[in-house]
Amino acid sequence: MEINPLKINSQQISLITNPSTKQELVKYLITNVCSGTVLNQEEVFKAVMKREQGISTTLDTGLSIPHARMDGLTAFRAAIAIIPQGIKDDFGLQIKVMFLFLSPSGEQFFPEHLKLLAKLAETFTPQFIEELSKLKTVEEIAAKLPF
Repeated sequence: MEINPLKINSQQISLITNPSTKQELVKYLITNVCSGTVLNQEEVFKAVMKREQGISTTLDTGLSIPHARMDGLTAFRAAIAIIPQGIKDDFGLQIKVMFLFLSPSGEQFFPEHLKLLAKLAETFTPQFIEELSKLKTVEEIAAKLPF
């Protein structure tokens, strides 16, 4: 049973042309994801970065999936950044798509959390990432995403 499938719209998508660092990009997406919630952005950043320290969520396909499970959420939240020229992570891997998501901490949400991670890894192939990188507007990107 899907508890809360993601629905991505153009307000949750950013086309980034001058990224500074992976951490700054994460902060930018957290601002988007926390909008309209009671979540504290600094606490979310700490939770996401703690997760990143455990094991990087950047795949060799160009996809980075920073994420965390958060108390106080009742639904999944996500934001996505397309970085056409890419940015290097702390380990030298190229990131062209960053898909940041937060899931509720309740155990009933954990199966959907894992399914989302698997779907992202399956969906964002190198070819699909290159296609997204060539698009010029967030509306074009939103139309291409299967979420």
